[in-house]
Amino acid sequence: MRADPQVSDRMQQGTKRRALLVFLVIAFVVALVATYWPNHRERTQIETYLRQGLRQGAVLLKRDIDRLSPEGQDPGPAVQHLGALGLGCAAPATTTGEWSCVMRRPGDNRMMITIEAAVRVERGLVTETLARISESPR
Repeated sequence: MRADPQVSDRMQQGTKRRALLVFLVIAFVVALVATYWPNHRERTQIETYLRQGLRQGAVLLKRDIDRLSPEGQDPGPAVQHLGALGLGCAAPATTTGEWSCVMRRPGDNRMMITIEAAVRVERGLVTETLARISESPR
């Protein structure tokens, strides 16, 4: 018993349409889930600064450094915060000098992001703070 060739062709055409419809529905559901699925990963403090942009991120970092170790106070809390962010800090040779903290990390578009902070001290007390975020080619 052979199947009618006209019926066979109609079933194939209908099957292709249904397969395409199923594919489109699945693609739409995947796109919807990808768009609205919550990201439960906590954003790090460094990522918070970098999301603000290079200039504004540096302003916010300096503000936090100034809040933790205001002028005329001990530089310890600010240096601890910078270390907790992942910056490598070098202490001054004496009680007068500069704590220099630096971090380099890959950015977007083959760029390298450099985060620099400095806490200048005189006789062990903060006199000035600096923060800078810059991008350069790798």
